[in-house]
Amino acid sequence: MKRYTSDWLQLAIISSAVFLAVIDIFIVNVALPSIRTGLSGSDADMQLVVATYLLGYAALLITGGRLGDRYGKRRIFVWSMLLFTVASALCGISATPFQLHAARFIQGLGRLCSFLKA
Repeated sequence: MKRYTSDWLQLAIISSAVFLAVIDIFIVNVALPSIRTGLSGSDADMQLVVATYLLGYAALLITGGRLGDRYGKRRIFVWSMLLFTVASALCGISATPFQLHAARFIQGLGRLCSFLKA
């Protein structure tokens, strides 16, 4: 009976990680006008906010899978969730468009968790 509960808990955790990674794109797209005003960014800066996130994700996609095979999927999952969370906080405190781009790139690296299974 205990294993049954553990399976459901794992499913909830993995599903929430996938949900967070996907909904982040939608949240940023809705918030772009406010971000532009708050950071005094240009149209190009706002396009880079989305692009750097996806670039960070694409940069570590294959390597992240290999890291999961080598060091354990659960460990890489936890570290990537931690990285995603810290990068999200950095996005929130960014004062310049460049800081936001760097934080979004790191956040994209942390999105690795969305395809690893714990």
